[in-house]
Amino acid sequence: MTGLLELRERLREIVGKYEVYFIAGVKFLMGMAAFFLINSQIGYMERLNHPAVTMLLALACTFLPVSVMVLSASVLVLLHLSALSLEACGIGVCLFLLLFFLYGRFAPKNGYMVILTPVLCFFRVPQVIPVASGLMQEPISYLSMACGAVAYYYIEGVKLNIVNFTSMEEAEGTAKFTAALKMLTGNKEMYLLTAAFLITALVVYLFRRQSMNYAWRIGLFMGNLVQIVILLAGYVLLGMPEKIPWVILGSLISVLISLILEFFFYNLDYSRVERVQFEDDEYYYFVKAVPKVYVARKDKRVKRITPKKKTTVNRRKLAEELDIDQDLLD
Repeated sequence: MTGLLELRERLREIVGKYEVYFIAGVKFLMGMAAFFLINSQIGYMERLNHPAVTMLLALACTFLPVSVMVLSASVLVLLHLSALSLEACGIGVCLFLLLFFLYGRFAPKNGYMVILTPVLCFFRVPQVIPVASGLMQEPISYLSMACGAVAYYYIEGVKLNIVNFTSMEEAEGTAKFTAALKMLTGNKEMYLLTAAFLITALVVYLFRRQSMNYAWRIGLFMGNLVQIVILLAGYVLLGMPEKIPWVILGSLISVLISLILEFFFYNLDYSRVERVQFEDDEYYYFVKAVPKVYVARKDKRVKRITPKKKTTVNRRKLAEELDIDQDLLD
């Protein structure tokens, strides 16, 4: 355990020293994942469906605020949808404007969740997001993951129902518009996942805010338990049993990542809990203080011991200093 704590302190020191480069690297990887998945899943505009475009967009977003990445991803999606169907693009514009209003008004600093939610939904392990949000963020910011989930299911719905937009004649624009709208409003899985995300994040938040021992650990386990129950029951009722193995796998990964977050951000030593009481003119205070687990990094110092050099004394100089005859030193 001591070795892990020392490793944690070294990692914290390295990240703090090179924080600018670390954040830039995270943004670049997120941008690459987001733009690559958009182009690979709905790359209807051939001029944008190129690895060079993905690389340039990711590089540009590396040095800009994360909200710019969210905007760039939205514009890229709409451009691809416009090449497929103007009706699908129109619904997408209205949807993204609504999501941007919610995101910009309530959670403008949580663009990472907006990007990570659809990326993890694509890999079928989105259960990590609500538990991590409940541990690290406030309830108002949970709207960001809801926005990411809605955006993902709209893109996924367009891809799965592409026949509705390519087989209809140009004169059937109203039918295309209705199909795009129904595809969004009638997606029961989207409602299930969004509700599970919000409830899970709130459960984790409520537990980790308590003063009980191991509050974060209890919160992350309870949150994952609530999430897996909601998703399993929901998928059974929706008649989608093929989703159940992915729910179990995603929950296991969520527990693992949640424990890592607890270790790095909330590792407390409950064996040394202190309770303090004090008062002022108006209140009497009862304070519970739990120290953090901290191990100072060992600095190894090597001390070199060199043997003393043998020195020779000149007889004449020594006789002069002692003011005696040199022959007496024989």
